[in-house]
Amino acid sequence: MKKKYTAKEVRNLILDTASVLFIEKGYEQTSISDIVAGLDGLTRGAVYHHFESKYHIIVGIAKRFIPEQELLDSIDKRNDLSGLGKIQTILLESMFNEDITKSTVISLSLLKDPIFTSIYNAQMCEVFVPILERYINAGNADGSITVPQSAQMAEVVILLTSTWFIQTLFPNTAESFFEKLKTAQYVLKVSGIDVLSDEVCSTIVQKITGNNKQQEGASDEKNL
Repeated sequence: MKKKYTAKEVRNLILDTASVLFIEKGYEQTSISDIVAGLDGLTRGAVYHHFESKYHIIVGIAKRFIPEQELLDSIDKRNDLSGLGKIQTILLESMFNEDITKSTVISLSLLKDPIFTSIYNAQMCEVFVPILERYINAGNADGSITVPQSAQMAEVVILLTSTWFIQTLFPNTAESFFEKLKTAQYVLKVSGIDVLSDEVCSTIVQKITGNNKQQEGASDEKNL
């Protein structure tokens, strides 16, 4: 082992290494031995100390796309936000939080893998449905939301803001992405839960187009 790692660093190294292998070889074709071989001298025991199995590793990768509990708790405690406002804040944090972006950049291509996307969807629903249901009930109480069946509507929000945009399930172009964003905005608004308000959509468009311009600029600099 070339250096000493903290427990968090070991966990991240395992997830990063596994992500690359799952992308290159596929989940089914990647073994624990393959992952161990890429871990800078860390042992099989170190892997099993953090993850019970290969399945738990890919679940760990999927969970990186979800805000950590500390961030979710901080949003929950905000008295300045309505029920709808809390849902919108969670959506934007899930999409653009810097820590999430850094930890998932290696794994983004896995969203094209059907095994990973099924696990990703399951984790999204497991974590977010209870949270969104609670905020929908709060929104119904504070007037920011007017919908029945809060549990089912929580699932609809996830479908229209996350699942529908997964490339494996519904292939997107840059143009169709923004068209789908407008469609999701319309459906949610007429349903009484305006998660994708004009302000939120404007933020999403600005951040995505801004990131694309930064990437193009970086690419141009490399070519100079």
